[in-house]
Formats: sequence, C-alpha cells, structure tokens
Amino acid sequence: MVEKSLQAAATLAEENLSVEVLDLRTIAPWDKEAVLESVSRTGRVLIVHEDVITCGFGAEIAAQVAENCFDALDAPVRRVGAIDTHVAYEPTLERAVLPQTDEITAAARSLATY
Repeated sequence: MVEKSLQAAATLAEENLSVEVLDLRTIAPWDKEAVLESVSRTGRVLIVHEDVITCGFGAEIAAQVAENCFDALDAPVRRVGAIDTHVAYEPTLERAVLPQTDEITAAARSLATY
C-alpha cells in the first residue's frame, strides 16, 4: 500500500494538500513512536493496509493513536483496508477487494478537510 499511498499523496499535493506517508516495514515490532510523533505533528491519521478492516493490524494502530494522541487529533482516525472477504487472485477481483489509490486519495482528502 506504500506505493498507492505515495501516488495518493502526489495527487493531493497537486491540490495543495500536504500528506506525510509513514511506511511501517514491520508490525512485530512496529514503530509506535514514529506513528505517535507523526499524529502529534499533523493532527490526523489515515491507516492504509492490505489487511481487512475488521481485526486487521490497523485497528491496533488506531487504538494506540486514540489512547495516546486523542488530544492532538483534529479529525477522527480513519482506516482504508481490504473489504471483509478473502482476497481473490484474479486481478480484476483483487482490485475490487484491496484498497486502490482513488480510495486512499478520497479518504485522505476527507481527513484534510474535516
């Protein structure tokens, strides 16, 4: 999702919206400090991952942000992830299940204008 997030950030930059993309290379351990610093600096967080929204790792990040950065948030925590189904291996169906750049862009734009 990093490449799609960077593409969304580039699209939003053309609209004069600044986006910070933080790539968590691992989730065990995950760089909680970097996430919390980013949220404290920006006041917003959009968690983008390939996992499903329900019970995905993004929920843990959202919980940590809510617990540790609530006062710094200027908008609700948002998540963009796969729909709650198995990921298909056929390219058209995979695109339908996994987040795409336009979904990430729309979610980030919504947060920026909250």
